[in-house]
Amino acid sequence: MATPSAVPQPEPPAEPSPAPPARPSPSEPPPASQAVPPPVSEAAPGPSSRPASQAGPSPAPQSGRRSEPRALVVLADERLPGFRGLPPGQRAVYVTVAAIVVVLGVLSAYHANALLDRSTATDRARSDRQAQQAVDREQPAFVATVTPLDYDRDLPEAFTVLLDRPLTEGEQATLTALTGGGSDVWEFLKPLGGRMVERASYVAPREDGNENRGHAQTFDLNLNSDRAAGLTINDMTAVKDSCHAPTAQTVVTIPPAGAEPRQGLLWDLTGGPTDEPHGPYTLADGEPEEGQLYFRRNVVELGNGQSNMAFRVQPEVSTHTCEWHIVASYTDTTGSHQQRIPSGTGTFTTEAIPSQPVQYFERPPGPGWGCLGEVDQRNCPATGSVQLPRPPAHRPVPG
Repeated sequence: MATPSAVPQPEPPAEPSPAPPARPSPSEPPPASQAVPPPVSEAAPGPSSRPASQAGPSPAPQSGRRSEPRALVVLADERLPGFRGLPPGQRAVYVTVAAIVVVLGVLSAYHANALLDRSTATDRARSDRQAQQAVDREQPAFVATVTPLDYDRDLPEAFTVLLDRPLTEGEQATLTALTGGGSDVWEFLKPLGGRMVERASYVAPREDGNENRGHAQTFDLNLNSDRAAGLTINDMTAVKDSCHAPTAQTVVTIPPAGAEPRQGLLWDLTGGPTDEPHGPYTLADGEPEEGQLYFRRNVVELGNGQSNMAFRVQPEVSTHTCEWHIVASYTDTTGSHQQRIPSGTGTFTTEAIPSQPVQYFERPPGPGWGCLGEVDQRNCPATGSVQLPRPPAHRPVPG
């Protein structure tokens, strides 16, 4: 009998033999355990890059917070020492305290400066005022402007013209042929060097008893001050610098038909160098103040915005030609002072009529001229009715 064939037993699975290490495919990444660190490429450093070996450790990010901008951190380190080393929670406190300190410092400085200004305001105002006053006093107290009278526009009715030389025969003939008004005579003689002399305004009676009379050369005097502080001129006196006999050689006279009033001030400079001047007297035709000493009742206010003061001045001489000046006395905030007019060493010259000129021409009322001295008498039919001028007698003024 056949023995049953034995049932084959399954063989245990054979252990797989270790496979040879597979060559990694170029497209497959190597296993993590076998990963080879990639070679460090030597890339050209950028403008702000530096080699990896020199790079400093980057700060660890704070969980849940945004890291401060680097510029802010650097600025905080510069302005707030120790800020960078503080924990985040204390940084806000630090910044707040620092801001409060800065604000308090600014406020304290502002209030301290305001307090200082308030405490020194009076002293500074006083110092500024003194400085302004010092600058103001550096200016002249006032400026005196002297303008000779324009006889072309303001010709007196009666006048005398003086020349330093005799007229030629032709000039004599031209002069004595003039039959018009005084303006024709002046227009002819002025280009020859003629100088105008007026008959002084008649003022009687004068307050101080002065009775002297003479001739005058009128001018306009204007006083003005640019000072901020006011000043008061309380007196003006005339001072003779020198006097001498008149030197004119030719005298041409248009005599007055009557008294001719003028407005302004009159100074009496009659007499010689030793005779004291008198005045000024007020010239105000028909007014109560006529003949009064002007500065006994009047002053001149200048500066501090006051308008200028203008006078028409008649200096009166008789026997002598005089150089003279005015001394103005004034007061201001610093006391009493004096100022000379004209300034410096300047003088006025008031010319007298000579009593014995080389040539004398006069046109009396009526036709024709009268001529005396070294003249051609052919054109002088009125010579018999004229005579050489006599200067008025000088009388001492009562004291």
